Amino acid sequence: MDQPLISVLMPVYNGEQFLAESVESLLNQTYKNFELIIINDASTDNSEGIVKTLQQKDSRIKLINNKFEKGISGGLNSGLEIAQGEYIARADSDDINKSLRFEEQIEFLKSHPEVSILGGGYAPFNSERRLEIFHPSNSIELAWKFISNTYFCHPTVMFRKKVYDEIGGYINAKAEDFTYFSKILKKYKGSNLHKILIDYREHETNYSNTFKEPVLENVKKISEENFIYYNGSTNGYSQFIRFQTTKKLSPRDLFYLISINNRIIEKIRNDYKDSVLNLNYLFFRFNILFKLVIGIF
Repeated sequence: MDQPLISVLMPVYNGEQFLAESVESLLNQTYKNFELIIINDASTDNSEGIVKTLQQKDSRIKLINNKFEKGISGGLNSGLEIAQGEYIARADSDDINKSLRFEEQIEFLKSHPEVSILGGGYAPFNSERRLEIFHPSNSIELAWKFISNTYFCHPTVMFRKKVYDEIGGYINAKAEDFTYFSKILKKYKGSNLHKILIDYREHETNYSNTFKEPVLENVKKISEENFIYYNGSTNGYSQFIRFQTTKKLSPRDLFYLISINNRIIEKIRNDYKDSVLNLNYLFFRFNILFKLVIGIF
């Protein structure tokens, strides 16, 4: 294999049930020049054995065995330390990646050098249902929405290795993706492809279910920190979050929130050194103003 262009990071903890299917969905990508770094986080099941069997079939697979459980953040940082690729891609050990995922993400990042982190659509599924979810593609809208919560599906994300080289790795937190990506978007532009990149498997042991309350507490903490960063204080935080999450506000808050949104959006544009008033930006400003006005009815 040539020097890999992409380093794929897949942490696994007791994931034997779906691991082989998930890995095969990566090995079957139409884009082939990548290394797959699987971080076995002290699993007590047969996850290690499954990876070793797959390694015999494909030399792109690398295995890191953590002697002690490090959690998702620690595991991902172990992978980042040895990653050779120009791009870092995330994958989970229970999802199914679409075969064109890497090809489409690389094509976008090469043609959009201003974007440093890219996610995409995902399809949550279980035995009873399958949905399709998409997040914003406009970089300013994405940063604006990221104040309240994450708008990247973590296992769809691909980012430039220079991001890690410049700001470091994941922070040990229950909402590790929201924490890390909030930090990234304060400096680098992001986007999302309006295409389904993975089938996201829902089951009882999903991380978001197992640690639901600690994750929600961490999300609130990071959300407040994001708001202070963009707004300069906590003034108006509750009104802003209520509007973002429900699209409702009282008439007396209309002009207050217009002022807050203007300040936040200009801060984002200044961070991105984005002085050009393009149509996407103008449409976003108009859309926010429109939603503020109809939010009082």
